[in-house]
Amino acid sequence: MANIFSRNLSIRSRMMLMLIIVSALASLVLIFIGYQTGKTAINEGIFNQLKSVRAAKQYQVESHFSEMAHIVEILGTNEMVAQALKDFKAGFRRIEKEDLATDCNSRLTGHYEWFIDRLLQNMDVKPNVELFYPTSLEACYLQYEYIVENPNPPGDKHLMLDAKDGSKYNRAHKKYHQYLTDVVLKFGFYDIFLIDLERGDIVYTAYKETDFATNLYNGPYRESNLAELTRQLKMNRDLNKAQIIDFNTYRPSYGAPASFIGMPITEGSETIGALVLQLPVDEINRIMTGNFNWEEDGLGASGETYLVGEDYFMRSISRFYLQDTTGYTQALMDLGIEAEAVDKMYRLGTTIKQQRVKTEGVEAALAGNKDTKIIKDYRQVPVLSSYAKLKIDGLNWAILSEIDEAEANIPIVEFERQVFIALCIIILVVTFLAMFLAGRFVKPIEQLSEGVRKLSLGDYQSRIDIDSKDEFGELATSFNQMIGSIEKQQITIAEQSQANEKLLLNFIPESIAKRLLKGEKNIADTNPNVSLIAIDVVGFSELTQKIGAAESVQLLNQLVEAFDHAADNHQIEKIRTVGDTYFAACGLFAPRLDHAKKIFEFARELKQLIIQYNINHKLNLQLHFGLHTGQVTAGIVGTEKYSYDLWGMTVNNTFNIKNIGLDNEILVSQEIHDKLKDLYGFIKVPTDNMAKIDFSVWQFSGEQF
Repeated sequence: MANIFSRNLSIRSRMMLMLIIVSALASLVLIFIGYQTGKTAINEGIFNQLKSVRAAKQYQVESHFSEMAHIVEILGTNEMVAQALKDFKAGFRRIEKEDLATDCNSRLTGHYEWFIDRLLQNMDVKPNVELFYPTSLEACYLQYEYIVENPNPPGDKHLMLDAKDGSKYNRAHKKYHQYLTDVVLKFGFYDIFLIDLERGDIVYTAYKETDFATNLYNGPYRESNLAELTRQLKMNRDLNKAQIIDFNTYRPSYGAPASFIGMPITEGSETIGALVLQLPVDEINRIMTGNFNWEEDGLGASGETYLVGEDYFMRSISRFYLQDTTGYTQALMDLGIEAEAVDKMYRLGTTIKQQRVKTEGVEAALAGNKDTKIIKDYRQVPVLSSYAKLKIDGLNWAILSEIDEAEANIPIVEFERQVFIALCIIILVVTFLAMFLAGRFVKPIEQLSEGVRKLSLGDYQSRIDIDSKDEFGELATSFNQMIGSIEKQQITIAEQSQANEKLLLNFIPESIAKRLLKGEKNIADTNPNVSLIAIDVVGFSELTQKIGAAESVQLLNQLVEAFDHAADNHQIEKIRTVGDTYFAACGLFAPRLDHAKKIFEFARELKQLIIQYNINHKLNLQLHFGLHTGQVTAGIVGTEKYSYDLWGMTVNNTFNIKNIGLDNEILVSQEIHDKLKDLYGFIKVPTDNMAKIDFSVWQFSGEQF
């Protein structure tokens, strides 16, 4: 640095370098601070957006499952559902006594061959129909009557109401099927089940898939999550609470993932069976995808919100799978995922229970932690992730809202580019300005130096001739006028002192101001006998909102001026006005015996004044009065910015009386009432109008004796 400002350099060069270096360093510091602040703000905005999306989706999912549970609990206590279960059980068991064909399974062969072909499209299972046959004759009979002989195609089997076989079961089916089907359709469930918990038989379903009439304890679906839920319901001690079981592959639904919620149905103290509903996957996907409008949810082109279970498999569908199934599955294979697993996902048409997601965010969320940070997602792509654990009884799920870091950083990259351009422009401009200003600075320096030298020799007649309007010109002019202006400055100082003293008297009483100007500090006096009045102009704030600040201030000034004029007439000493509150005293600066009467007469005049003011200006302002008398302490508050104020219980009680808030009614304390009761009529204010006041308050009746 010493070499840069070497004596060999001219003043112009040294000044130019100094300006460039200082300006460049200042610009760099400011731009760096601005960049860091802007980058932090952008990141925080993205994180906050992500947290908001995650919190909103979390609330929707939890509310959805809570609503499903409430529906099940209501249906589980419905007498019609209970009676339906009893009738279906009776009809189911009655089938044992009817003439059943012993070759029942052979009647189902065609249907199960079709079912196996359909199931093989989604799952790798043994193509042996015997593995899927129901294990009882009554189940075989019901499947034949309600599935094989049902004229409606798969998916529409619920449209058949009457099997026309004359059985007791069919009579129950005709009676309850339409109602139970309506429950499924109106509440958006996938299917409804009535289960005999004692034997494990599914005695009724609405959609008549291959699980209809099978036994969940020893039948073909005994290993399913529906069978597991049935066993749990059988052992359940809380008979009035719905119980849910997590998603798992469900073969009757052609291998699609299914979740169930149910509760025991009781009659008296006896459990007669269970009501179970198969939860819809579509509603969960609709919530998590924002009805497939991720951009409207604020997730951009790469953001998504999804659910993960405790087995680290998805419980909602992936956005990337929906938008580009082929590209998504190829990306999974590129990551080393087995082709068989990817193919199964493709055939099922979903990532639920197919896509494994064991990321840092999922593990933290399942452990009960909640945070927002940058991690790698299940595609091994860096993302901004906001994660938390869902609060759903019976499910240990995590919810994650994520957006690719590359997309999230687009505003930051753009911001960096703009900052760099701004820095280049600033440095270029500073360089040219430094060159120009350095030349302008050099010439006046010599002239100023010569003038200072003469002044140091005592030459007060010399003048500096710099014909410029910059700082040097001002400095030269100031130098030339310095001696001549000394006398003028002394005069100005005296005049300013008088003006300041006058201004001080506008805020502080004259006697106090004189003490303050003499240097007295901590000024505070106690006056044992002063009357106070506090007045609120009610309705002025609302008026300000209607007519605007300028006109309202003009009206307020006119009103306060009228108050001040009335105060002068009654020897009232104004303390302050704050907003639309006027505070004054009598007997504070000039002791007098009739201060209570004076302050009361002042209030009476203001009461008439506000009536006339309202008439003149077509307003509806009201005054709230509070009058009290007693001891006060008065003094100066502040050390540099002074204000004169009163304090003490008398002041507090004056404002408390005013705050009772009776429009245009003069309210006085017991003390003023006692002093003026022989001159004026008063009415005692009821205590129910006086919150936080534990003394008597009187209202002027309008009478004068």
